[in-house]
Amino acid sequence: MIRLKDLDKSDIEVISHHVADAFWDYEYSNGDLGLKKYITTRDAMFTYINAIVKAAYNSGLLYATSENHEGYMFIAGEGIGTIGFVDGMKMISAEKKALGGWKKMKQFVSDSFSDGGSIETRMRKAKRKFIRIEVLIVRKEYQKQGFMRKMMEYVYDLAGKQKVPVILDTDDENKSARYQHLGMTLERIRDCGDHYHTYDLIREPV
Repeated sequence: MIRLKDLDKSDIEVISHHVADAFWDYEYSNGDLGLKKYITTRDAMFTYINAIVKAAYNSGLLYATSENHEGYMFIAGEGIGTIGFVDGMKMISAEKKALGGWKKMKQFVSDSFSDGGSIETRMRKAKRKFIRIEVLIVRKEYQKQGFMRKMMEYVYDLAGKQKVPVILDTDDENKSARYQHLGMTLERIRDCGDHYHTYDLIREPV
C-alpha cells in the first residue's frame, strides 16, 4: 500500500473517475438502490466522489494498492488523521451540488444517520477511538485478484498497532458479506428508508 502524494489535478480526476465508476456500475442486491437512490446520474456521482477524493488526498488520507493503482482506499481515524476543515467545507459544497441542493442533501444525511445512528456516531458517543474505512474500491479489471484483502489487512495492521477497532458502513448486503469474509463483523443492519439499508461493520482489535 502507498499513500498518494505529488498528484496533479488530472491525476486526481482519473482516480475520481475510477472510484465513481465503481460505485455507479455496481449492481445492488435485493432491490436496494443504495447511494444511487440519491445520486441519479453518472456525472453527479463523479461530482460527489471527486469532492471526497480531493478532500482525502489533500488531507493525506488517500491510498492506492501500488504504483499500478489496482485499488484505492480512503481511511481516517486514530493515528492516521482526519479531513481538514477547509477541505471538509469544499467537500460538503460539492456533495450538495451532486445531490441536487441543500434540501436533498439534508434528506440524504438524515436517512444515512437514521435507525440508531451511524456506527461512527455510536463509537464517538461511547468515547471509543477507531480507524474508519471511508471508501474502498478495486478497479474492475483487477477484481478477484486479492487486492481487497490486501487493503483490509493493511488497515487491520494499522489498527492493531493502535489497539483500536476498524469500522465501516456499506449500502449493500453483498458488499457486507465480502467484508465479513475478510474479517469484519456485522454489528447492525439499519433500515434507512425505502430501498436503502446500511450495514454497519466492525473488527475489534486482536
